[in-house]
Amino acid sequence: MNAMHQLLPIFAQLGPEFDAVRLPGFDSRTLPYLVYFLLTVIAGLIFLQWRVKRQAEKNALLNRFMQIMLNRNLSKRQYEAVHRFFHSLKEAQQNEILLSQKALAHYLHQFLRQQDDIPANDRVEIFDKVLPGITPQIEIKTVADLRTGEPCAVDTAQTSHLATVLKTKDDQVLLSLTEKAALSPGPAKLYAYRPNLGGFLLSGAVTKSNGMSVIFKHSGPIEFRGDQHLMAIVNVALKLEAWPKPEVEAELEPEKAPPELLELHAETERISDRAMAIRFFERPPDLVLKRQEFWEMTLELPGDPLVCRVRIARYKPPELWLVRPVDLDDAGRRRLYQFIAENKPVREHF
Repeated sequence: MNAMHQLLPIFAQLGPEFDAVRLPGFDSRTLPYLVYFLLTVIAGLIFLQWRVKRQAEKNALLNRFMQIMLNRNLSKRQYEAVHRFFHSLKEAQQNEILLSQKALAHYLHQFLRQQDDIPANDRVEIFDKVLPGITPQIEIKTVADLRTGEPCAVDTAQTSHLATVLKTKDDQVLLSLTEKAALSPGPAKLYAYRPNLGGFLLSGAVTKSNGMSVIFKHSGPIEFRGDQHLMAIVNVALKLEAWPKPEVEAELEPEKAPPELLELHAETERISDRAMAIRFFERPPDLVLKRQEFWEMTLELPGDPLVCRVRIARYKPPELWLVRPVDLDDAGRRRLYQFIAENKPVREHF
Protein backbone atom coordinates (compact mmCIF):
# COMPACT_ATOMS: atom_id res chain seq x y z
CA MET A 1 0.00 0.00 0.00
CA ASN A 2 2.85 2.45 0.83
CA ALA A 3 4.44 1.72 -2.53
CA MET A 4 1.19 2.62 -4.29
CA HIS A 5 1.03 5.95 -2.45
CA GLN A 6 4.61 6.64 -3.58
CA LEU A 7 3.73 5.94 -7.25
CA LEU A 8 0.64 8.15 -7.40
CA PRO A 9 2.59 11.48 -7.61
CA ILE A 10 4.63 10.03 -10.49
CA PHE A 11 1.47 9.10 -12.46
CA ALA A 12 0.09 12.58 -11.82
CA GLN A 13 3.17 14.18 -13.45
CA LEU A 14 2.83 12.20 -16.71
CA GLY A 15 1.71 14.38 -19.54
CA PRO A 16 0.11 13.81 -22.99
CA GLU A 17 3.10 11.72 -24.08
CA PHE A 18 1.78 8.96 -21.76
CA ASP A 19 -1.21 8.48 -24.10
CA ALA A 20 0.96 6.29 -26.32
CA VAL A 21 0.94 3.47 -23.74
CA ARG A 22 -2.80 3.61 -23.06
CA LEU A 23 -5.13 0.96 -24.53
CA PRO A 24 -7.01 2.25 -27.56
CA GLY A 25 -10.69 2.99 -27.06
CA PHE A 26 -13.59 1.90 -29.29
CA ASP A 27 -14.95 4.46 -31.71
CA SER A 28 -17.01 4.44 -34.92
CA ARG A 29 -14.02 3.11 -36.89
CA THR A 30 -13.38 0.07 -34.66
CA LEU A 31 -17.04 -0.83 -34.04
CA PRO A 32 -17.48 -2.82 -37.31
CA TYR A 33 -14.46 -4.98 -36.40
CA LEU A 34 -15.98 -5.71 -33.02
CA VAL A 35 -19.27 -6.67 -34.66
CA TYR A 36 -17.48 -8.97 -37.13
CA PHE A 37 -15.58 -10.59 -34.28
CA LEU A 38 -18.75 -11.25 -32.29
CA LEU A 39 -20.54 -12.62 -35.35
CA THR A 40 -17.60 -14.95 -36.02
CA VAL A 41 -17.69 -16.23 -32.44
CA ILE A 42 -21.47 -16.77 -32.61
CA ALA A 43 -21.17 -18.56 -35.97
CA GLY A 44 -18.43 -20.77 -34.53
CA LEU A 45 -20.60 -21.69 -31.54
CA ILE A 46 -23.59 -22.44 -33.78
CA PHE A 47 -21.40 -24.64 -36.04
CA LEU A 48 -19.99 -26.46 -33.01
CA GLN A 49 -23.49 -27.08 -31.68
CA TRP A 50 -24.55 -28.37 -35.10
CA ARG A 51 -21.55 -30.73 -35.23
CA VAL A 52 -22.33 -32.11 -31.78
CA LYS A 53 -25.97 -32.62 -32.75
CA ARG A 54 -25.02 -34.35 -36.01
CA GLN A 55 -22.58 -36.63 -34.20
CA ALA A 56 -25.29 -37.50 -31.67
CA GLU A 57 -27.66 -38.36 -34.54
CA LYS A 58 -25.02 -40.59 -36.16
CA ASN A 59 -24.33 -42.33 -32.85
CA ALA A 60 -28.08 -42.87 -32.40
CA LEU A 61 -28.24 -44.59 -35.82
CA LEU A 62 -25.25 -46.80 -34.96
CA ASN A 63 -26.66 -47.70 -31.55
CA ARG A 64 -30.03 -48.55 -33.05
CA PHE A 65 -28.49 -50.83 -35.68
CA MET A 66 -26.07 -52.57 -33.32
CA GLN A 67 -28.86 -53.11 -30.78
CA ILE A 68 -30.68 -55.10 -33.47
CA MET A 69 -27.48 -57.04 -34.20
CA LEU A 70 -27.22 -58.10 -30.54
CA ASN A 71 -30.13 -60.47 -31.19
CA ARG A 72 -28.51 -62.11 -34.23
CA ASN A 73 -26.23 -64.55 -32.35
CA LEU A 74 -23.10 -63.16 -34.00
CA SER A 75 -19.70 -64.21 -32.74
CA LYS A 76 -17.40 -61.48 -31.45
CA ARG A 77 -15.45 -61.39 -34.74
CA GLN A 78 -18.66 -61.30 -36.79
CA TYR A 79 -20.09 -58.53 -34.60
CA GLU A 80 -16.96 -56.42 -35.16
CA ALA A 81 -17.28 -56.97 -38.93
CA VAL A 82 -20.90 -55.80 -38.89
CA HIS A 83 -19.86 -52.73 -36.86
CA ARG A 84 -17.27 -51.98 -39.56
CA PHE A 85 -19.89 -52.48 -42.27
CA PHE A 86 -22.22 -49.86 -40.76
CA HIS A 87 -19.37 -47.34 -40.49
CA SER A 88 -18.54 -47.89 -44.18
CA LEU A 89 -21.95 -46.57 -45.25
CA LYS A 90 -22.96 -42.97 -45.88
CA GLU A 91 -25.59 -41.56 -43.55
CA ALA A 92 -28.33 -41.80 -46.19
CA GLN A 93 -27.47 -45.48 -46.70
CA GLN A 94 -27.48 -46.08 -42.94
CA ASN A 95 -31.01 -44.72 -42.74
CA GLU A 96 -31.98 -46.79 -45.77
CA ILE A 97 -30.86 -50.15 -44.35
CA LEU A 98 -32.77 -49.49 -41.13
CA LEU A 99 -35.94 -49.13 -43.19
CA SER A 100 -35.45 -51.75 -45.89
CA GLN A 101 -34.22 -55.36 -45.68
CA LYS A 102 -33.70 -55.30 -49.43
CA ALA A 103 -31.30 -52.36 -49.11
CA LEU A 104 -29.56 -54.05 -46.17
CA ALA A 105 -29.07 -57.22 -48.22
CA HIS A 106 -27.70 -55.20 -51.16
CA TYR A 107 -25.16 -53.16 -49.20
CA LEU A 108 -24.13 -56.05 -46.94
CA HIS A 109 -23.50 -58.31 -49.92
CA GLN A 110 -21.37 -55.59 -51.55
CA PHE A 111 -19.40 -55.13 -48.34
CA LEU A 112 -18.78 -58.83 -47.69
CA ARG A 113 -17.54 -59.58 -51.19
CA GLN A 114 -14.74 -57.03 -50.64
CA GLN A 115 -13.61 -58.32 -47.24
CA ASP A 116 -10.81 -60.75 -48.04
CA ASP A 117 -9.62 -60.58 -44.43
CA ILE A 118 -12.85 -62.25 -43.22
CA PRO A 119 -12.99 -66.04 -43.79
CA ALA A 120 -15.55 -67.04 -46.42
CA ASN A 121 -17.48 -69.23 -43.97
CA ASP A 122 -17.80 -66.26 -41.60
CA ARG A 123 -19.06 -64.08 -44.45
CA VAL A 124 -21.75 -66.67 -45.22
CA GLU A 125 -22.84 -66.74 -41.57
CA ILE A 126 -22.81 -62.95 -41.23
CA PHE A 127 -25.15 -62.55 -44.20
CA ASP A 128 -27.58 -65.20 -43.01
CA LYS A 129 -27.54 -64.08 -39.37
CA VAL A 130 -28.02 -60.40 -40.17
CA LEU A 131 -30.83 -61.27 -42.60
CA PRO A 132 -32.45 -64.35 -41.04
CA GLY A 133 -35.57 -64.02 -43.18
CA ILE A 134 -33.70 -64.23 -46.49
CA THR A 135 -32.67 -67.90 -46.17
CA PRO A 136 -35.35 -70.54 -45.44
CA GLN A 137 -34.92 -72.16 -42.04
CA ILE A 138 -34.82 -75.75 -43.24
CA GLU A 139 -32.11 -78.36 -42.87
CA ILE A 140 -29.97 -79.09 -45.90
CA LYS A 141 -30.44 -82.78 -46.68
CA THR A 142 -30.00 -82.61 -50.46
CA VAL A 143 -28.77 -80.13 -53.07
CA ALA A 144 -32.43 -79.25 -53.70
CA ASP A 145 -32.58 -77.59 -50.27
CA LEU A 146 -30.19 -74.87 -51.45
CA ARG A 147 -31.97 -71.73 -52.63
CA THR A 148 -31.21 -69.46 -55.58
CA GLY A 149 -29.45 -66.29 -54.42
CA GLU A 150 -28.23 -67.59 -51.07
CA PRO A 151 -24.55 -67.09 -50.17
CA CYS A 152 -22.26 -70.04 -49.61
CA ALA A 153 -18.54 -70.81 -49.52
CA VAL A 154 -16.53 -73.11 -51.78
CA ASP A 155 -13.70 -74.73 -49.82
CA THR A 156 -10.78 -76.41 -51.57
CA ALA A 157 -7.63 -77.83 -50.00
CA GLN A 158 -5.89 -74.45 -50.10
CA THR A 159 -8.56 -71.75 -50.36
CA SER A 160 -12.09 -70.74 -49.46
CA HIS A 161 -14.19 -68.42 -51.64
CA LEU A 162 -17.49 -66.66 -51.14
CA ALA A 163 -20.08 -67.55 -53.79
CA THR A 164 -23.78 -67.24 -54.64
CA VAL A 165 -26.08 -70.12 -55.60
CA LEU A 166 -27.48 -69.47 -59.09
CA LYS A 167 -29.12 -72.79 -59.92
CA THR A 168 -29.43 -76.39 -58.72
CA LYS A 169 -30.13 -79.49 -60.77
CA ASP A 170 -30.01 -83.05 -59.47
CA ASP A 171 -26.74 -83.21 -57.52
CA GLN A 172 -25.09 -80.20 -59.21
CA VAL A 173 -24.93 -76.53 -58.17
CA LEU A 174 -24.10 -73.60 -60.44
CA LEU A 175 -22.25 -70.97 -58.42
CA SER A 176 -21.06 -67.43 -59.06
CA LEU A 177 -17.89 -66.47 -57.20
CA THR A 178 -17.92 -62.99 -55.69
CA GLU A 179 -14.19 -62.55 -56.33
CA LYS A 180 -12.01 -63.48 -59.27
CA ALA A 181 -10.31 -66.81 -58.61
CA ALA A 182 -8.91 -69.61 -60.74
CA LEU A 183 -10.47 -72.76 -59.30
CA SER A 184 -9.18 -75.99 -60.79
CA PRO A 185 -11.43 -79.04 -60.99
CA GLY A 186 -10.94 -81.29 -58.01
CA PRO A 187 -12.21 -82.20 -54.52
CA ALA A 188 -14.09 -79.41 -52.75
CA LYS A 189 -16.74 -78.75 -50.15
CA LEU A 190 -19.68 -76.38 -50.17
CA TYR A 191 -20.58 -74.56 -46.93
CA ALA A 192 -24.07 -73.13 -46.38
CA TYR A 193 -25.68 -71.75 -43.24
CA ARG A 194 -29.18 -71.80 -41.82
CA PRO A 195 -30.14 -69.31 -39.07
CA ASN A 196 -31.17 -71.00 -35.81
CA LEU A 197 -29.92 -74.34 -37.16
CA GLY A 198 -26.25 -74.02 -38.02
CA GLY A 199 -23.80 -74.74 -40.82
CA PHE A 200 -23.93 -77.57 -43.36
CA LEU A 201 -20.91 -78.89 -45.28
CA LEU A 202 -21.55 -80.73 -48.56
CA SER A 203 -18.71 -82.92 -49.80
CA GLY A 204 -18.06 -83.19 -53.54
CA ALA A 205 -15.93 -81.64 -56.25
CA VAL A 206 -15.59 -78.68 -58.58
CA THR A 207 -16.21 -80.22 -61.99
CA LYS A 208 -15.94 -77.09 -64.13
CA SER A 209 -14.74 -73.53 -63.68
CA ASN A 210 -14.93 -70.66 -66.14
CA GLY A 211 -13.99 -67.23 -64.83
CA MET A 212 -16.29 -66.52 -61.89
CA SER A 213 -18.74 -69.33 -62.66
CA VAL A 214 -18.26 -72.73 -61.02
CA ILE A 215 -20.12 -76.04 -61.15
CA PHE A 216 -20.01 -78.01 -57.91
CA LYS A 217 -21.13 -81.66 -57.86
CA HIS A 218 -22.27 -83.15 -54.58
CA SER A 219 -21.02 -86.70 -54.12
CA GLY A 220 -20.58 -87.36 -50.43
CA PRO A 221 -22.06 -86.88 -46.97
CA ILE A 222 -23.66 -83.67 -45.72
CA GLU A 223 -22.12 -82.81 -42.35
CA PHE A 224 -23.96 -80.72 -39.78
CA ARG A 225 -21.45 -78.15 -38.54
CA GLY A 226 -23.64 -76.18 -36.16
CA ASP A 227 -21.91 -77.04 -32.89
CA GLN A 228 -23.28 -73.77 -31.54
CA HIS A 229 -26.75 -75.29 -31.99
CA LEU A 230 -26.12 -78.50 -30.10
CA MET A 231 -26.72 -78.99 -26.40
CA ALA A 232 -25.87 -81.44 -23.63
CA ILE A 233 -28.37 -82.71 -21.08
CA VAL A 234 -26.08 -82.60 -18.07
CA ASN A 235 -26.01 -81.29 -14.49
CA VAL A 236 -23.31 -78.70 -13.75
CA ALA A 237 -23.20 -76.51 -10.65
CA LEU A 238 -23.23 -72.75 -11.11
CA LYS A 239 -23.26 -69.58 -9.02
CA LEU A 240 -25.01 -66.33 -9.90
CA GLU A 241 -24.01 -63.01 -8.35
CA ALA A 242 -25.80 -59.72 -8.89
CA TRP A 243 -23.90 -57.60 -11.44
CA PRO A 244 -22.69 -54.87 -11.41
CA LYS A 245 -21.53 -54.97 -7.81
CA PRO A 246 -23.76 -53.06 -5.33
CA GLU A 247 -21.43 -50.06 -5.07
CA VAL A 248 -21.33 -49.66 -8.87
CA GLU A 249 -25.09 -50.08 -9.12
CA ALA A 250 -25.57 -47.41 -6.46
CA GLU A 251 -23.40 -45.04 -8.48
CA LEU A 252 -25.35 -45.71 -11.71
CA GLU A 253 -28.82 -45.57 -10.17
CA PRO A 254 -28.74 -43.93 -6.72
CA GLU A 255 -32.51 -44.14 -6.36
CA LYS A 256 -32.53 -47.91 -6.90
CA ALA A 257 -32.33 -50.01 -3.75
CA PRO A 258 -29.80 -52.87 -3.84
CA PRO A 259 -31.26 -56.37 -4.27
CA GLU A 260 -32.02 -58.28 -1.11
CA LEU A 261 -30.29 -61.41 -2.40
CA LEU A 262 -26.93 -61.02 -4.12
CA GLU A 263 -25.87 -64.66 -4.65
CA LEU A 264 -27.81 -67.64 -6.02
CA HIS A 265 -26.83 -71.28 -6.44
CA ALA A 266 -28.22 -73.65 -9.05
CA GLU A 267 -27.39 -76.48 -11.43
CA THR A 268 -27.96 -76.89 -15.15
CA GLU A 269 -30.45 -79.24 -16.76
CA ARG A 270 -29.44 -78.43 -20.36
CA ILE A 271 -26.44 -76.53 -21.72
CA SER A 272 -25.82 -74.83 -25.07
CA ASP A 273 -23.74 -71.75 -25.78
CA ARG A 274 -26.91 -69.72 -26.40
CA ALA A 275 -28.86 -70.66 -23.28
CA MET A 276 -28.95 -72.93 -20.25
CA ALA A 277 -31.96 -74.35 -18.45
CA ILE A 278 -31.20 -74.25 -14.72
CA ARG A 279 -32.81 -75.33 -11.46
CA PHE A 280 -32.25 -73.22 -8.30
CA PHE A 281 -31.29 -75.05 -5.12
CA GLU A 282 -33.33 -72.47 -3.25
CA ARG A 283 -35.69 -70.44 -5.38
CA PRO A 284 -35.17 -66.67 -4.96
CA PRO A 285 -38.09 -64.23 -4.59
CA ASP A 286 -39.65 -63.23 -7.92
CA LEU A 287 -39.01 -59.57 -7.09
CA VAL A 288 -35.25 -60.13 -7.04
CA LEU A 289 -35.25 -61.87 -10.43
CA LYS A 290 -37.49 -59.20 -11.90
CA ARG A 291 -35.54 -56.21 -10.60
CA GLN A 292 -31.98 -57.45 -11.22
CA GLU A 293 -31.21 -57.30 -14.96
CA PHE A 294 -27.69 -58.79 -15.13
CA TRP A 295 -25.93 -61.52 -13.17
CA GLU A 296 -22.36 -62.80 -13.18
CA MET A 297 -22.37 -66.56 -13.73
CA THR A 298 -19.62 -68.91 -12.57
CA LEU A 299 -20.17 -72.26 -14.29
CA GLU A 300 -18.13 -75.10 -12.79
CA LEU A 301 -16.74 -76.65 -15.96
CA PRO A 302 -13.88 -79.17 -15.65
CA GLY A 303 -10.59 -77.40 -15.09
CA ASP A 304 -11.30 -73.70 -14.65
CA PRO A 305 -14.79 -72.25 -14.05
CA LEU A 306 -16.38 -70.36 -16.94
CA VAL A 307 -17.31 -66.78 -15.96
CA CYS A 308 -19.55 -64.45 -17.96
CA ARG A 309 -22.50 -62.08 -17.57
CA VAL A 310 -26.00 -63.45 -18.11
CA ARG A 311 -29.71 -62.61 -18.01
CA ILE A 312 -32.29 -64.80 -16.26
CA ALA A 313 -35.68 -65.41 -17.85
CA ARG A 314 -38.71 -67.54 -17.11
CA TYR A 315 -38.73 -70.95 -18.78
CA LYS A 316 -40.83 -73.51 -16.92
CA PRO A 317 -41.35 -71.95 -13.50
CA PRO A 318 -41.22 -72.74 -10.74
CA GLU A 319 -38.82 -75.60 -11.57
CA LEU A 320 -36.72 -74.36 -14.51
CA TRP A 321 -35.36 -70.96 -15.51
CA LEU A 322 -33.43 -69.89 -18.60
CA VAL A 323 -29.98 -68.28 -18.39
CA ARG A 324 -28.70 -66.47 -21.48
CA PRO A 325 -25.03 -65.33 -21.77
CA VAL A 326 -24.62 -61.72 -22.94
CA ASP A 327 -20.83 -61.31 -23.22
CA LEU A 328 -19.47 -64.81 -23.82
CA ASP A 329 -16.22 -64.46 -25.80
CA ASP A 330 -14.87 -66.83 -28.47
CA ALA A 331 -12.60 -68.66 -26.01
CA GLY A 332 -15.52 -69.30 -23.64
CA ARG A 333 -17.72 -70.42 -26.52
CA ARG A 334 -15.07 -72.91 -27.68
CA ARG A 335 -14.86 -74.33 -24.15
CA LEU A 336 -18.63 -74.83 -24.15
CA TYR A 337 -18.50 -76.49 -27.59
CA GLN A 338 -15.85 -78.90 -26.33
CA PHE A 339 -17.75 -79.66 -23.13
CA ILE A 340 -21.00 -80.26 -25.07
CA ALA A 341 -19.19 -82.50 -27.58
CA GLU A 342 -17.90 -84.65 -24.71
CA ASN A 343 -21.34 -85.10 -23.11
CA LYS A 344 -23.52 -86.87 -25.72
CA PRO A 345 -24.66 -83.78 -27.67
CA VAL A 346 -28.13 -83.58 -29.18
CA ARG A 347 -29.85 -80.95 -31.31
CA GLU A 348 -30.58 -77.86 -29.22
CA HIS A 349 -34.21 -77.45 -28.10
CA PHE A 350 -35.62 -75.38 -25.28
